[in-house]
Amino acid sequence: MRINKQSAFLMTAGATILAAQAAQASWTLGNGDTLSFTELFAAGSDRTVYIDDKKFVFESFSSAHFQLNDITLIGFLSLNQGGGGFRNVGFDLVGGFADNPGDQQVSEGNLQYTVEVNPDAYGQGLRLCDVRATFNGGVSGDGSFSRVDESIFDLDTNQFLGQLSVFNLAGPPADERFVDYRDFCEQNPEGFRAFEVNKDFKFYSPTSTGTASASFIRQEFSQIPAPGAFALLGLAGAVGHRRRRA
Repeated sequence: MRINKQSAFLMTAGATILAAQAAQASWTLGNGDTLSFTELFAAGSDRTVYIDDKKFVFESFSSAHFQLNDITLIGFLSLNQGGGGFRNVGFDLVGGFADNPGDQQVSEGNLQYTVEVNPDAYGQGLRLCDVRATFNGGVSGDGSFSRVDESIFDLDTNQFLGQLSVFNLAGPPADERFVDYRDFCEQNPEGFRAFEVNKDFKFYSPTSTGTASASFIRQEFSQIPAPGAFALLGLAGAVGHRRRRA
C-alpha cells in the first residue's frame, strides 16, 4: 500500500496528538471543574491535580467493583465560615457507588493520595490544619451499610494522625454520620505541610431487596497561617479569628 506525503503527515500529526494526550501529566481544576478517573489514571499521567493552592497526587485506586470510567473528580473551594479570608480546598468524587444487592459481597474501593500546600503558599506561611469528610450514603433493608473510612498521616514524618468515618447503617440498630471532622492542629499548632490519605469505600446490602449507595463523597482541607506568618500574609488583623466550622 502506497502512502502519499499528505496521508503520512496526517498520520504523524494524529499520532503526535494521541501521544500528547496520553502524556498529559497534571491538571489544574477550579471550583466545579471536572476530571474523569479514566484520564487521571491513564498511562503517562503522573496523577497530579492542582486545586487552588493545593497539590494532590493520586497514588493509587483499586477496586473490583467500581470502574474508573464511572468516577469523576470535581474541584471544590469554599470560604471558611470562621472568617479570615481562608479557603477550604478539596474535591468531590461523583459516581455510581453502590452494592449489587444480595450477592453477599461487599462492594469496596480504595484511594490513596497526598495533599500538600504548594511551595509559594507554604513559603508565605500557610499550613494544612483540619480535614472534613462528607457523603450522601443511603441504605435500606436490614444489615445494609454505606461507609467511607480514611486514615490521615503527616507525610513528612509518616506519623499517623487519626481517622475519619462517615456512614449510614441500616441496622438494627440504625446509625448514621454524614459528616466527620478532625482538627489536627490540636496535636500540632504549627500546622502541617502535607498529608497522606488512605480512603476506603464500602457498600453492602445482604438482601436482594435492600440498597446501599452514595452518589458523592467530598473531601475538604482547611488551612491556617503558621505562627509569625500573619505579617507575610497581610493578615495581622486576623489574629484570634482562626476558622471554626460547624
